[in-house]
Amino acid sequence: MKAAAALISVCAWLGTCAGQQAGPPVDLVATPNRPTVTNTADTTQQGVLELEFGVAAASRQQSLQGLMKFGLLRDLELQWAGSPWQHDASLRQSGITDTAVGFRWRFMHQSGDRPTLSFQYNAKLPTAGPVLGSGRSDYVVTLLASKDVSSKFRLDGNLSYAWLGRRGGYDNAWLPTADLVRSLSEKWDVAVEFSGSTRANAQTPPIVQNLWAVSYALRPRLVLDTAIQFGITGNVPRAVFLAGFTYSIADVYRRRW
Repeated sequence: MKAAAALISVCAWLGTCAGQQAGPPVDLVATPNRPTVTNTADTTQQGVLELEFGVAAASRQQSLQGLMKFGLLRDLELQWAGSPWQHDASLRQSGITDTAVGFRWRFMHQSGDRPTLSFQYNAKLPTAGPVLGSGRSDYVVTLLASKDVSSKFRLDGNLSYAWLGRRGGYDNAWLPTADLVRSLSEKWDVAVEFSGSTRANAQTPPIVQNLWAVSYALRPRLVLDTAIQFGITGNVPRAVFLAGFTYSIADVYRRRW
């Protein structure tokens, strides 16, 4: 408890200092990760609280997906992911999902031939229980890269390494993902993605998935999205429909909307 209180105090102090040193208020612009598995290497705007929320629906599995992000510093984003409901028809079970907390640190900004690079850490807490979840904690570290290759195209790539909790220890897996985003206009983007996972154990085969997505910026702070993901190999649904939004709620350091 003392360690948690100290961490909260440090975060509050950092946020206060950041707010005092910040310049005039800036326009809120959403920084979506969804609907792709691949995440952007950019971070949420400093001082901004942002929500990503949506639905994922397959033939026998459906869930709500939520992610709350906060730009604590210019290059440091805090994350909390937790969704109130999931359903698995094969298990005849419904309930809350696991909860994940973490952060993203952007240590290189795009410039010339250099991409944006970030490091991310996430810890999964087994709030879903042993039926809808593994019942164990997982830990994931990720290197993220993003690069505008032209005025119309952007490449994003993630390489994650996971420690997946099991009785008596952990299984391990690499999770590579990459997407190509094409800007059709100031408001419309389309993307194609391949993602996967290496074999974690003898009972878990490798996974390869392909996703096609469309997003629309209704306003700079509000981006709507939809996608279809196809399972190519592994124990994953053959097709998943996704839809949701990313919304910048407020600039906590300067003003509220």
